[in-house]
Amino acid sequence: MFKSPVSYILLSIFVLASGTMQGQVLYERQDSLIFEKYAAHVKPYQNEPVSTLMVETAKFFIGTPYVAHTLEKNEEEALVINLREFDCTTFVESCISLAITMKSGNPSFLNFANTLQQLRYRKGYIDGYTSRLHYMSDWVYENERAGIFEDISPSAGGTNMRKEINFMSTHADAYPHLKNNQENIHKIKNIEASITKRSDYVTVPSQIIPSITDKIDSGDIILFATDINGLDYSHVGIAFWENGSLSFIHASSSKKRVIFESQTLHNYCKKARKCTGITQLRLKNN
Repeated sequence: MFKSPVSYILLSIFVLASGTMQGQVLYERQDSLIFEKYAAHVKPYQNEPVSTLMVETAKFFIGTPYVAHTLEKNEEEALVINLREFDCTTFVESCISLAITMKSGNPSFLNFANTLQQLRYRKGYIDGYTSRLHYMSDWVYENERAGIFEDISPSAGGTNMRKEINFMSTHADAYPHLKNNQENIHKIKNIEASITKRSDYVTVPSQIIPSITDKIDSGDIILFATDINGLDYSHVGIAFWENGSLSFIHASSSKKRVIFESQTLHNYCKKARKCTGITQLRLKNN
């Protein structure tokens, strides 16, 4: 899978020595080259608001292939950096981490890796498969408290969701790191119970999206809630206004690449069979 083991070893040693991260960082040389090209591309926007950086970052990756399960290919949990291909979640995570890295004044690959780890793992610490924030509501809960972004949904007419979260544990055979691993299943069940007990993730019902679009800015993160049993969200993208119309940029499983969605945000949610509404997040200008 990894064409450049030397790059992987060097970054792992440097990160461990720096004291800012722990564990292995897995990537290909092409990822670091894409990062360098990206950093040069967005440098003119470095002093713009982080929302502008988010939009320019998302646009930079339009056309990048969609590939599912890119984080699931290693036996031991490690920070996987893959800028060559995305699913919907890794696309948005990468865009957030890249935008924050460029805004920080330290636009290095190591800083990007550190930022991505802080975003992807509970309290930024890698401790096996279950330390990754698999459920988006858990991801929102942890990263809002870490000061990464703010959930705008409550002020946009959103309501608290009351739902039992248990999709992963009840579909354990679909997850290689859960299948036949009772320890991981037990840990996931405890995490699911904590999410369910909180019952505090907020969504704006799909039918009122047209009335709150003026509260959504380009660069906001849009999570699509679902009525699938045991699951909180099924998709995520980055809001984008163009010619007075609100849509979003996302890694599309149907189009098999990162695209600017041709439908409006409201129409997309209305036509998606399982979509019940959206959650809107806004990065803080740290």
